[in-house]
Amino acid sequence: MKQSIILFGLSLLLGTSFSSLAQKTYSAKADITLSFQSEDGTNASAVAWNPNNNMYYTVIAGNETFPLETFSAAGEFIYSNTASVDSRGLWYNPKSKKIEGNGPDTYGYFSHSISSNGQLDPATFYVEGQNQPDYNSVGALDAKKKKICFYSYGSVYFYNQTTGKASGSVSLKDIPSLETINSTTVIFTGRKGEELGILDYGSNNVYLFDLKGNFKAIVTLPSDAVTHDVFRFSFANEKIWLYDANSRSWTGYSF
Repeated sequence: MKQSIILFGLSLLLGTSFSSLAQKTYSAKADITLSFQSEDGTNASAVAWNPNNNMYYTVIAGNETFPLETFSAAGEFIYSNTASVDSRGLWYNPKSKKIEGNGPDTYGYFSHSISSNGQLDPATFYVEGQNQPDYNSVGALDAKKKKICFYSYGSVYFYNQTTGKASGSVSLKDIPSLETINSTTVIFTGRKGEELGILDYGSNNVYLFDLKGNFKAIVTLPSDAVTHDVFRFSFANEKIWLYDANSRSWTGYSF
């Protein structure tokens, strides 16, 4: 009996050790900035990458008159316009070849057509209603599965990108703490087995999960990285993006 207890305890210890070993750790390095030229608004909410024109787009949440700005692949400012909709999430859809996003509350999902020079036309809504868990949810597109991902209170919720209908959720397992998790935003990385990411602004870490909610990796941000409890966190062109409201600039981090 005693031997069985010892063996059981040893198996638990080994299981924990193997689990810890399986969890990867990455170090993030800053390599690009996008600086807003407009002075309107405070909370930048997302960065999107257009691979066809090699351009970044970023928007400030809170009002349809707040800026939507365009930058080159090197981070050089190209163009500033008004958002035309109160935006939250922003992403490039490779199927529609449009920049799409979600608004607050019951606004729904919208799209911007892209002109030949990469500039965006005013947005139009193609799905209305609160097709997201919370008022300020910032969506991220899983283009392969045609789903939009949203974070809320320890879970990620999935909605059909075309219809806006709810299509399931997963609880994120083994999160160190929910107390200092950015409450509005989940990122979708496209990295196999590390698709979903959330920001811990208390420890300056990004936690990565697979599509079943299993905790897979930690991205350690530099100690001087500026993090926040809402908005100001995104993913585009294989980079984590963090927004500093004081300098009005996004910093992109590779890992």
